[in-house]
Amino acid sequence: MNDAADHRPAAAAPQPSLTSRVARGAGWIVAGRAVMGLLGFLNTVIVARLLLPDDFGVVAIGLGAMQILTNVSDIGVSQAVIKFRDARRDDLDTLFTLSMIRGLIIAAALVGLSGPAAAFYGDERVFQVFCGAALYPLFTGLINPKFFEFERDLDYSKEFIATVIFKLAGVAVSVAVAVLYRSYWAMILGLAANGFVQMLLSYAMRPHRPRLTLVSLRKVFGFSGWLAGVGIMSALTNKLDPLIIARAMGAGSAGHFFMGMQLAELPTRELAFPASRAIYPGLSELQGDPARMREAYLKGVEALAAFAMPAAIGFALISRDLIPFLLGANWADAAPVVEIITPVMGAQMPFLATQFYAMALGATRLVFFRELAFFLIRTPVFIAATIAYGLIGAAAAVAACGVLFIALNLTLYARVAGDALWRPLWRARRSLAASAAMAGVLLALRASGAIEPLAPLLRIGVDAALGAAVYLAAHGLLWRLEGEPEGVERALLSAARPAFRRLTGY
Repeated sequence: MNDAADHRPAAAAPQPSLTSRVARGAGWIVAGRAVMGLLGFLNTVIVARLLLPDDFGVVAIGLGAMQILTNVSDIGVSQAVIKFRDARRDDLDTLFTLSMIRGLIIAAALVGLSGPAAAFYGDERVFQVFCGAALYPLFTGLINPKFFEFERDLDYSKEFIATVIFKLAGVAVSVAVAVLYRSYWAMILGLAANGFVQMLLSYAMRPHRPRLTLVSLRKVFGFSGWLAGVGIMSALTNKLDPLIIARAMGAGSAGHFFMGMQLAELPTRELAFPASRAIYPGLSELQGDPARMREAYLKGVEALAAFAMPAAIGFALISRDLIPFLLGANWADAAPVVEIITPVMGAQMPFLATQFYAMALGATRLVFFRELAFFLIRTPVFIAATIAYGLIGAAAAVAACGVLFIALNLTLYARVAGDALWRPLWRARRSLAASAAMAGVLLALRASGAIEPLAPLLRIGVDAALGAAVYLAAHGLLWRLEGEPEGVERALLSAARPAFRRLTGY
């Protein structure tokens, strides 16, 4: 035997591919969001049964104002840490300093606006809600920026642990206050507990002692300047809605709209957003290879379309039975909001990663102009529809403008990728067709009246089972007709075969 051979260095262990790391990261995020979604859903059901729509409407005013101020001043700390893969201590400390200053300014602004807001809405509770909401940005402004290195490195298991812990803390406080005091403070204090625990965990899980400095201000704003503009436009577009409705129609209607939007976002928020977040660091790694980067984005579109669209459409079709069953008769007016908005949200979700794609290429200026165009069109349409047609008009305006947002995202893709704008739609073609088939069958079943005599819970079960069966059958048939090309179907089958063999022994 050759002794020299015995002392040769061992070959380096093969590194997982980018695709597998992104998939694993998406799995952790989806798991975390699933836990958050379940806890949040239980929290919503319990609190909604203990409080009134009017309470939710008052809180929606304060949270809407807080979210506007938060988004307007967003400097994209996590995105900057991911983008600057070689971030030094000075960069991280500059991000921390800016984040802390931002949190203090937002908290002070909310307290300062509390009196005028209470007078504007004619409700003294608004004063207390604004002051209570100031706690959340105060705590989250002190989050350790080094914690986001886990996301940069596609290590989402740590985020999963943190997510579960801080969500549990928020839900525990919210439910306890609701049970004991039947007060809207349940939502405010639950949010504050959430933010406080987030802050603590960011240091416990990624130790770092930040210093106050602005040494890297120019570098940070070179990336974050346009991103701040995106945050401003996004906030003004999406967070003004409950404030407008509360002023035009009262706190009760604002509460119904707020709850409807929370539920409408549920299927897409817990599936599409986590996956698109995992895609961003992967795209960032491929900045030097445009062809692979474009293909990675298109694969993400295909995967998001396969899951997000059927989940959203199916949820919309069962919402009229589901919402009164879960939340009680007080919330029946939220069901039409969910029915109208959720399908369009599902259609938007496959293209959610377009913004991350543009950001990974450094094209934040184009993302800003997309948001600006959308805001200038959507806001007057929403106000006019709300005044003219009330809650249904508001929901219809959100849905109609959602279709416009899809077109803007496709245009953004074409600009940054140098590709045809219809390409992402083509990659989602089987999911689009299968979702349409599912919706058609369920609407026909509803029109026939065949399941109307059943109890609501049974109708929900029939709709869910039939919808899933039709979607899977249509998707599989289309895939076979196309010759079983590479795509999400083949990936799912490859992942399912080992599990099937373990279960059956074949």
